[in-house]
Amino acid sequence: MVILRGLILALLVVAAHAKADDDAVPSVRGSSADTAALFAIPDVWPWGFQDDQGEMQGSLIELIDRLSELSGVPIRAQLLPLRRVILDVTRGRAQFAFLFQSPELDENTVPVDTVLQINLLLLAMRNTDFPLTLEQLAGKRVGYVRGTYLGEAFKSDEAVLKVPVYNIRQAIDMLLLGRISAVLASDHNIAMTIDAYDFPAEEFREQEHVKGQKARLYMSPISGNPEHARLFKEALQHMRDNGELQRIFQTSSAQ
Repeated sequence: MVILRGLILALLVVAAHAKADDDAVPSVRGSSADTAALFAIPDVWPWGFQDDQGEMQGSLIELIDRLSELSGVPIRAQLLPLRRVILDVTRGRAQFAFLFQSPELDENTVPVDTVLQINLLLLAMRNTDFPLTLEQLAGKRVGYVRGTYLGEAFKSDEAVLKVPVYNIRQAIDMLLLGRISAVLASDHNIAMTIDAYDFPAEEFREQEHVKGQKARLYMSPISGNPEHARLFKEALQHMRDNGELQRIFQTSSAQ
């Protein structure tokens, strides 16, 4: 009897340890559509920003709200500095991010879909006469949003004096004050900024720098959920087909 009681007690101890181990194992329900997806959103106007009431606004916020509605996947969004967004999606602290396509991101994350193609423009004051090319801007100061990938030519150019700014509103203010010679940014960003802040559009001239710069949805290779990626890609195709992407980004080149 003593031996039997000892055997029963030993089995109970083993069972208790097994249950504790089961409780310590994280849930594997990450593949279900109702598990929230974490997006890192660049804190760059007009893509993503906080309004005066602390609410997140911007074209990318509108996009993820619609993605969540169409896919059925709850989405949590974090506004972060641009470089932090890139680090978080590559290192697994975020699951998804919308970013300009770059060789670095294509290699270190999982491209899910190309959301749209936009044009990169060089903007200068109308009363200037220098050609708006990187070659002719050598030695001149060019404002751009800090951390933004704006094509290989700009990335590798060592002759232009690159002036990082927080947003394009700051860059245009500097342009008006004569502190920089030109601004390099997307057509979406420039047009939205000029319109929203009532800058005198007639005072500027612009030149296309890169045509068809891709903006992509990227997934973290570490924490990303492939089922979410599939649902988001289907939702993006639906939005592409019915013109929603073109409306959100005020472009005719959504891909």
